[in-house]
Amino acid sequence: MITWIEIKDTFRNKRFILFTVVFPLAWYLMMLSVFNGMTHNPVNRYLWFTIAAIIGISGNSVVTFSKKICDTYQFYKLQSQTSHYSIKRWITDQFIVQVILNACIVFVILVAGALFGSLPINLSLGMLVILLLIMGLYLNAIGFLIGIYMDQKTIAALSMPLSMGFGVLMIRWDTVTAADGILIKIISIVQQFFPGYYIFDYIKKIGQSQSVNQSLFKFLLSVLLIAIPFIVIYLKKQQLVSRYHVKN
Repeated sequence: MITWIEIKDTFRNKRFILFTVVFPLAWYLMMLSVFNGMTHNPVNRYLWFTIAAIIGISGNSVVTFSKKICDTYQFYKLQSQTSHYSIKRWITDQFIVQVILNACIVFVILVAGALFGSLPINLSLGMLVILLLIMGLYLNAIGFLIGIYMDQKTIAALSMPLSMGFGVLMIRWDTVTAADGILIKIISIVQQFFPGYYIFDYIKKIGQSQSVNQSLFKFLLSVLLIAIPFIVIYLKKQQLVSRYHVKN
């Protein structure tokens, strides 16, 4: 019930619709129009779709989600002490909502690509969608911690830099630009610690008809290497809070 209410409230949010659905979709359609002759290339077909999806997912998972957590965390934390709706159940529901919202963002862009004849519906595309949704959960974990540790005014002030920053980190720029300068090389090295890098590596391997197993393994490893420390930090904080309440 709460999950459904959360989804309806989010879709009533005009900023969510504009920045995480309409803007990525408009960008995607513009790329299809500008690079119409290049969409027959398998790599480019997946490339524009992936970038558009990442723009929407990063905006939702990092910015919109962190604002929601910041606004509601203390309320549900108090409610967990006076009802059977535990804070763990609330966190689980929030992440389920985010998976559904990210799936909707990806689905809208996917339908547009299919209608314009840019995206072939096959197993490679299905795996790509799964990778994007897993990356969405990864970004949700970051958005969740931002919502807990930052106040509402700070998040509002940093919303655009956060969205653009994580978008830049997740999009592998050496695959979308012909530039080969030192800055691109430095960014590419940093990006190897993030899962977005290996999504684009997966796309590259598809285009070259090579095995994607190594790309998938590195993708999952990069998710775990970053996500696990965040989870440990949160659990440690919860233990300290619990000990404080017990002593007092």
